[in-house]
Amino acid sequence: MKIFRPNTLEELLSFSQSIRRDGSSPYLAFFRGQINDWPIKPSITRNPVLSDDEILEKEKYFFENYNEETLGIKVLEHFDKDYTKYAQEWHNLFQAQHLGFYTRLTDWSQDFNTAMFFAIDDESKDYIDTDGVIYVYECPYYGEQLINFQRDEDYSFFDQNPFDLDKAYMVKHHSQFPDDFENYAGEIRRFRQGGSFIISTSKEINQPIENIPYINHYLVKIYISSKIKAEISEYLDKGFKEFIYFASTENNKEEVERIRKITLESNNKSYWDK
Repeated sequence: MKIFRPNTLEELLSFSQSIRRDGSSPYLAFFRGQINDWPIKPSITRNPVLSDDEILEKEKYFFENYNEETLGIKVLEHFDKDYTKYAQEWHNLFQAQHLGFYTRLTDWSQDFNTAMFFAIDDESKDYIDTDGVIYVYECPYYGEQLINFQRDEDYSFFDQNPFDLDKAYMVKHHSQFPDDFENYAGEIRRFRQGGSFIISTSKEINQPIENIPYINHYLVKIYISSKIKAEISEYLDKGFKEFIYFASTENNKEEVERIRKITLESNNKSYWDK
C-alpha cells in the first residue's frame, strides 16, 4: 500500500487530478474518506464482544426480517428479482447500507469530493485535531476483484448468494430510477454519493479490508491533517452535506432524523443488546 501525506489542499487536489479516469484506464478508481485512521471493517463488526458466529447469526436474523413493515422505511424492489435468484438480497444489502443499518459492506465512492466530505464529517468534533484518511482503491477493471453489475459478464453474480462469497469484491451496481425514485432514501443516497461497496466474506468478516493482500496492493492511503480538514470544509459547497444525506423531497430534515432514529434503534437491538 502506498502512503501519501499532502501538506495542503492544493497538493491533495493535484493528486486527485492525477488519478486516471479515462476509458482506457486499466482500473476503476474508488475512494473512501474517514475522519479517523480506523481499520476498514464492516459496521456489523463494531461490537467487539460478539464472536464471528454471533455476528453472522444476527446479520441473518436482520435480513430475514428486512421489509417495509418491520423497518418503517420504503424498500425498493430490484427490477430483475423475478429472474435472478439473489438480486433482491444484493439490493437489500445496498439499500440497508446507505440507510444506516449495519451490514457487511464498507462504503466507497467514485467521487473524490464525497470521500473528502466523509474525511471531515465529524458532528461531535471528537476528531477535529486528529488525522483523517482518504483511501484510493485502483481496482483492476479486468480480473477477479470487481463485480460490475453494469457488465453483462458480471450479471451472473445476481444468481450467487452475497452472504456466501469466496472472496471480498468491490461492487459497482445498477441504480434504479422508478417514477418515485427520490422517495427511496437508500437508493437516492447511493446515487448522490456515487456509492459502491466492498463486500466482506463470512469467513473473514472481521478482517480489515486494507490487510487483504489482493486489495492492499492496489491501495493508496492519504493522511488528511487537521489543517487540510479545515481547508476541505471551506472548499466544499455549504449545501454538500444536505445533498449527501438527502432522504425526501418533502420535509427532508424531518425524514433524515426519522431514518437516523430507526437505524440507531435497529442497530442497537440487532448487534448490541443481549
